[in-house]
Amino acid sequence: MRLHNIALKNIVRRKGKMALVVIGLAVGVATLVSIVTVMLAFQKNIDGQLDAYGFNIVIYPASSNLSLSYGGMNVSGVDTYELKALTKQDIAKIKRMPGADRIRMISPKILQPVEVGKKRALLIGVDFKREFQVKKWWRLNGLNGERPSGRQELILGADASKNLKLVAGDYLKLAGKTFKVSGVLQDTGSQDDGLIFGDLDQVQALYGREGELSLIEVSAKNSSSIDGIVKDLEETLPGAAVSSIKQAVKYKEKAMGSLAKFGLMVTALIIVISGLVVFMTMTSSVDDRKREIGIFRAIGYRKTSIARIILIEALLLSLIGGMVGYIVGFGAIYLLPNIMRRIDLAVDPNAAILLLAIGLAVTTGLVSSFIPARRAANMDPADALKSL
Repeated sequence: MRLHNIALKNIVRRKGKMALVVIGLAVGVATLVSIVTVMLAFQKNIDGQLDAYGFNIVIYPASSNLSLSYGGMNVSGVDTYELKALTKQDIAKIKRMPGADRIRMISPKILQPVEVGKKRALLIGVDFKREFQVKKWWRLNGLNGERPSGRQELILGADASKNLKLVAGDYLKLAGKTFKVSGVLQDTGSQDDGLIFGDLDQVQALYGREGELSLIEVSAKNSSSIDGIVKDLEETLPGAAVSSIKQAVKYKEKAMGSLAKFGLMVTALIIVISGLVVFMTMTSSVDDRKREIGIFRAIGYRKTSIARIILIEALLLSLIGGMVGYIVGFGAIYLLPNIMRRIDLAVDPNAAILLLAIGLAVTTGLVSSFIPARRAANMDPADALKSL
């Protein structure tokens, strides 16, 4: 009879004890799978939330006597001409830097204080196509509002529209030229509400700042690459200052770090307990099978064969425990949003987690069964047969 057949028959004969091994391993694996799945889903949600920030890195002149809060960051150098300003050549440098493949979008901007009537406002020259691609929350008010189709058209923020008493279809003069308000943005709750947006090239030409840039905004593809992009930008543009939206990064690092530490501690504790359950169950199984082991040794089975029978049993039970643990752990997290409506997690099956679950179960099962297997192999057949 082959060794694996002997192992299978013993598992069938001792369903109760073998079930303890499976349950012990499944609990540990389910805990690991749940925590890792939550962490991956949380990472995915963080990246989705990061998109809500639009451009999440800002490059601007290193120092200035004027400071402006823009996008949650303090941006200097918006109207200081004695400083070395950013230029369009800097955009080309960014596109050639080593980490450029981690950048989703680059948006150069020119910031220009203006007077409309007797009121001061901030005019920003932008590439409208890029802005609308990244700032997906931008919506235009009114049936007549539309995106700019020419260089002589502007968009107003909601607050700027109220302060200047201008709506879509109105005209205003800037530096002697007449511009049409093509649309007014709906309230965004950000600094965009108080700004006037115009075509980048037109604003540069209008105020004699061709090729000059006040700042360059960069959108990272995902939150985990922000710090690396910032470092590459600082090396690529040593004369500029680089800032990132710290809220998203800090929130991610703090939340993910705390979750990872808690998860590792809980998983480690449960895996140790699972290992003890396997050890005690397999040891008890060996003690119950003294006569069987004695007969095997008496008819010529080697010590290694006896040990292999025990380890094959442990391997089979570990595989089952790993699969059950993965199904339970993944299923619990998958059903969590349906049970608790306030939790929004995008959970997807992951082959890597499945392999990790099975690998952990097999490792725990085999390591915990090593001593019982060795004990069975070293059992004296004469002592074992005394009970016959």
